[in-house]
Amino acid sequence: MSKTLTKVKNLDQFVRKHGEDALIAGTITKMLEYKIQQYQKEINRLKREMANFERAYGMSSSDFYQKYIAGDLGDDLDFVEWSSFYQMRQRLLDKRTELENF
Repeated sequence: MSKTLTKVKNLDQFVRKHGEDALIAGTITKMLEYKIQQYQKEINRLKREMANFERAYGMSSSDFYQKYIAGDLGDDLDFVEWSSFYQMRQRLLDKRTELENF
């Protein structure tokens, strides 16, 4: 088991035993907000990278990705890179959304 998961489980047991703690709750909230901000910065960077491809090829990233995974565009290096940016952004969007729902 990872050290982080062990700490979270121990913290869960502590809160169950001793009740809510404003300092712990505030610290966790700030930590989650910080991580969400970090994800958003990286999402914005990837959006800027993808915007360059969108201008160059005249299509949105979502339209590109659908065509790319369907095999309609080939394996040009630009397309591989664009696809990577798109997939990274999607994973970060999912992570950000998951943290926002805590």
